[in-house]
Amino acid sequence: MAVTTTFQKARLIDAAWEARAEEHEAQLRQLRLALQWALLHPARVDPDGVVAYAGWGDRGLSGDLAPPEPLAGDGAPLVAPDAPVELAAALGVPFLHAQQLMGDALELAFRLPRLWTLLGEATLCSGPRVWQARLISRETHDLSLDAALHADRLICAVPDRIGLVDARRLAHEARLHADPDRAVAEEDEALAKRGVWLRRDGAAPATTDVVMTLDTPDAELLDASVTRIAADLEQLGDTDPLDVRRARAVGVLADPQHALDLMSGRADAAPTACGTGSLDLLVHLTPADLAGEHGVATVEGLGAVSTRLLADWLGRHDLAGGRVSVRAVIDLADTRTVDSHDPPPLLHEQVVLRDAHCVFPGCRTDSRRCDLDHITPYLDPSDGGPPGQTSGTNLAPLCRRHHNAKTHGGWTYRRRDDGSYAWTSPTQHPYDVTPVSRAPIPTGARRA
Repeated sequence: MAVTTTFQKARLIDAAWEARAEEHEAQLRQLRLALQWALLHPARVDPDGVVAYAGWGDRGLSGDLAPPEPLAGDGAPLVAPDAPVELAAALGVPFLHAQQLMGDALELAFRLPRLWTLLGEATLCSGPRVWQARLISRETHDLSLDAALHADRLICAVPDRIGLVDARRLAHEARLHADPDRAVAEEDEALAKRGVWLRRDGAAPATTDVVMTLDTPDAELLDASVTRIAADLEQLGDTDPLDVRRARAVGVLADPQHALDLMSGRADAAPTACGTGSLDLLVHLTPADLAGEHGVATVEGLGAVSTRLLADWLGRHDLAGGRVSVRAVIDLADTRTVDSHDPPPLLHEQVVLRDAHCVFPGCRTDSRRCDLDHITPYLDPSDGGPPGQTSGTNLAPLCRRHHNAKTHGGWTYRRRDDGSYAWTSPTQHPYDVTPVSRAPIPTGARRA
């Protein structure tokens, strides 16, 4: 029995090694295919000498393109703006993933040639992994060609230890080698990237991560203020752990008058109406959710929350002087039509509730940030267009990038009777898309 068990374990480990090798080959093949696809789509030059190329930026429907950052650094070829669109659809990934794959491939092949060669020669036991090489390529993207080649030499000096290399440090060293003044410029660039962002996890909508990049002295002052308010809350009887009180302290800082009262030692310090601002929540729920003890509401951008938690949020907002508004129920199957090009608010809401995302293959852009496209192009009635062209059956949400691909890039699509979409690419490949609705799942289906 012991011999058999040992043999089975050895076979499983052999299979795991084989899977690792297959994964490396598959990832490397995708990288090479992305490179070949990029080279088959060189950037276009119009009669006025303006170059249109794919980069880290969006184009308008008119095709105008503000100068974006190219997919890879100096010395790598520029590729056509629409090149990543069909590659993304073929791989079943969002546009930005395909764009990143192409950018990484170009950076490696043209600016990090030693690393690119080692990647192709890697074995299961030695050499860089694809994910490692791609991460390294993103650290060198902003270097001059000479600096990138210098970084390539530093990174590949000991091939078997590439996985342990601090690529960011070596890229910075190469940057300083090529341009000593870059250190000052980098400080200015870092300061220009300051900001505050909210990151929400749909699986835990009761909380939101706040990510901040601050000037270092400002960050130190914020930390001191949060620490002091957390201590004040404890003195007022808050028995929660320190981290929870610090989180609550940030909420207090969002209400300046409350924070001032609290830090001044006022015993009656409390949230103020002027400090609440606007609480905008788009909530979907059914009468059954309101009637039961364990109702579930869906909050757009957050996910599912219990009606108990929702009531707590709204109650606190109401006590602080907020206001709650209720919208009428919209029939997602409504077939009303209008003759104008732009849909009225109710029809617009119907479409973005019915299709929660851009309906292009692989795209997950929220439909509230999309254009509403006429599937059959709109023809002005004064030019002979028929009545009723603007309707739920002839409208679909497309993000600006994919609206542009449909309007100018040779993509076509139609909406089926079941609500799914059938797309055809410029290379005549078919793609099916089944959109996700914002409508609440029926209570019975949740419990089934």
